[in-house]
Amino acid sequence: MNDQFLYKYKWLIGVVLVVIIATGVWVVWQDKVRGTKKIQENQEITELKNQNELLRSELSQQSQVAGISTNDEADESDKINLNSATAEELDTLPNIGPARAADIISYRAENGGFQTIEEIKNIKGIGDKSFEDLKDLITVGQ
Repeated sequence: MNDQFLYKYKWLIGVVLVVIIATGVWVVWQDKVRGTKKIQENQEITELKNQNELLRSELSQQSQVAGISTNDEADESDKINLNSATAEELDTLPNIGPARAADIISYRAENGGFQTIEEIKNIKGIGDKSFEDLKDLITVGQ
């Protein structure tokens, strides 16, 4: 009886085995394709970083030839004005979250604004170390 069962369902067993093998091949192929895509993406990112560095160095060289200063420090127009910045703008500064941004806004409202950037050290949680990170990014305006 066992031989009859195998003979009768031999085609069905063959189809099931083919489906199982095909599924296994598909899964392995998908993993390989995903891995290849990740490798390609990482290579593209590395290439873009290298191109960015090359362009920066070329720009720096061209600027030096033209006599233009290329300081990485922000100029006055790029700095955040402590006396007029919104909470969202203040929140973009390093070590300034929503709570400190609210404290800065409260301080300027209570004291009529900041006279110097050093006054930001009067805000709780902003000391000399934080000030060093902030001083090139902030202004009190004119």
